Amino acid sequence: MFTYILILLICILLSTIISRFIPSLSVPIVQIAIGSLIAIIHSEFSIELDPHTFLVMFIAPLLFRDGKNADKRSLWKQRRNILLMALALVIATVILVGFIINKLIPSISLPSAFALAAALSPTDYVAVSVLSKKISLPRKVLHLIEGEGLMNDASGLVSFKFALAAALTGTFSLFDATMSFFIVSIGGIIAGFVLENILIKFEFWIRSLGMEDITVEILLQILTPFIIYLVSEEVFKVSGILAVVVAGMVYSLSSKRLKFKNAKLNAVSENTWSVLAYVLNGLIFIIVGLQLPNIIKIAFYEATINNFQAIIDVLLITLALFTLRYLWVLFMYKFGDSSCKTEEKNVKFHAALLTSLSGVRGAVTLATVLSIPLTLENGDPFPERTLILFLSVGVILTTLLITTFILPIFANKSISKETNYLEILNKAQIKVWANTINKLKLEIDNKKYINMIISEYKYRIHQLKRGNSYYKNWNRSSKEEKKWMLICFKKEIENTKKMLQENKIDESTAYFYEKSVRNKIKLMSSVESFSLIFKEALARITSLIFNIKKFRYLLRGIENQKRNEQELKDLAMKELYSTNAKYLIQYVKSIVTPENEETLKKVILYYQGVYWVASKPILEKASKYEKKKIEIKAMQLERNTIQSLFEDGDITWNIASELRKNLNYIESDVLR
Repeated sequence: MFTYILILLICILLSTIISRFIPSLSVPIVQIAIGSLIAIIHSEFSIELDPHTFLVMFIAPLLFRDGKNADKRSLWKQRRNILLMALALVIATVILVGFIINKLIPSISLPSAFALAAALSPTDYVAVSVLSKKISLPRKVLHLIEGEGLMNDASGLVSFKFALAAALTGTFSLFDATMSFFIVSIGGIIAGFVLENILIKFEFWIRSLGMEDITVEILLQILTPFIIYLVSEEVFKVSGILAVVVAGMVYSLSSKRLKFKNAKLNAVSENTWSVLAYVLNGLIFIIVGLQLPNIIKIAFYEATINNFQAIIDVLLITLALFTLRYLWVLFMYKFGDSSCKTEEKNVKFHAALLTSLSGVRGAVTLATVLSIPLTLENGDPFPERTLILFLSVGVILTTLLITTFILPIFANKSISKETNYLEILNKAQIKVWANTINKLKLEIDNKKYINMIISEYKYRIHQLKRGNSYYKNWNRSSKEEKKWMLICFKKEIENTKKMLQENKIDESTAYFYEKSVRNKIKLMSSVESFSLIFKEALARITSLIFNIKKFRYLLRGIENQKRNEQELKDLAMKELYSTNAKYLIQYVKSIVTPENEETLKKVILYYQGVYWVASKPILEKASKYEKKKIEIKAMQLERNTIQSLFEDGDITWNIASELRKNLNYIESDVLR
């Protein structure tokens, strides 16, 4: 089991790296593909997806965190729409899509068709939340999807439970199902509220004993969703899903009242839950991927299933789900939402389209259909169980692909507000740093460290102008910018070799510098990467066979390691970076034309940043304290500047709050 867990964690890390190099593929799709590949290569690598255990281990903690982090005001403003999506739309999907499935595939009985439709009705909030980080959706749409995803798991699971009972026994009572549905839902909300308040009281009691231990309190937080889900489901027989969502909201509201007393706890909690959610999200999609090959294989070899017709049925069911969702949201926006009445028709149509395309199905759907028993109560095999599993898997994959590749095409048309907000935030941050630089220049004492801090602020400004990343995301750069950066990187290598021939640098420094530049080229261009790898391998073989100096260099490298001369190497590398940066800045300025001016400005900014970083001296331990004092002073000047800009009306409260939050993170790092 330990080996399995280790492999899964490595796969999660690998999926993030792959997604970085292939940004068009979302992380969930990469993780599902990795899980499927493992299952194909190593058929014995299997994890049984028991639905109850799956909900407890993965869905409960993630929904607790999402409830904790949810924007309560926005959810409350859209409470009517959220209820219509999470409750009424689920019931409409079960009935209408259930009838469609039964008509398309008469061999699937009506109760079984309702059960399949119920399993397909909940959207996968985990998948949408991961995708929304790459897709800029309007805030109203995002909050609606968020609220729907937090609640529709419960309504979908309850609907599935009654539809499955009807399929197994052949009996169904609408009155009993309706009453039970409301009892389970309302009971889950009450259970979550009461149990979370009890746990909060328990936490206060622990503190009253003098046990204010952050580790203990974080452990209690992590255990909370598991405890609440299990108690709600096993003891009170109500919805554990709704219980953990409500518990997360209650905890969030209680922690806000005590945020000044628990500042450190809140910071540690946020970081802990961030890592935990990252791991759980990854595990969910990899486990889903592990299930797919076996389900598809069984369906493929099932004699009663026409594979081509089954694929057509998958596409038709997906179309039915999206069409119903689109019409429902459009009707809701057009007639039911007073805030949308003043909007233009095309805005409503577009918002409805984005909301419908965001309806991805995922892990909850798969876990639900896998809970269908193999036999009926009379001992007969459950009719068309294999086909139902295949249809579910097909819809999951189709909706994921649609959300990954089609949704961004339409979402990009609605990102103006978010883009403008980011631009305003960046301009405000640059203004704060520029004002801080001007105030630091007036300081008389400690000029050496003042100038050093000023250089760091200048570098931050240029870093932000380039895209807030030292190693810029080359995949998102324009082709023109990539072309010029490749030219400049090659010029760096040429200049380094020239300096080596002139004995201005030693062979060790030149070798490691060239290796660093080649790595940057590999990040930008697969063609150039392959060419460099081939040339590098050829050069190494040639030097090892024919170049005696290379052997002497290797021996000197081993001796340098033994003598611990890393600091001298670092100094030599910094000097070389600084020299090459100055050379490239001059070179780029000399080739600027009106046609390439805008692109080459970005290239110059990059090398200015490299120069400032390389020019920073390596401080002795005794002088680091002096530098830290200036850093603290500079941060206080930043804080005063933010307040002045806010009071003068130059920035809004939200912008000021975001700037302060960023400053607090930097300050906590400096004060460590």
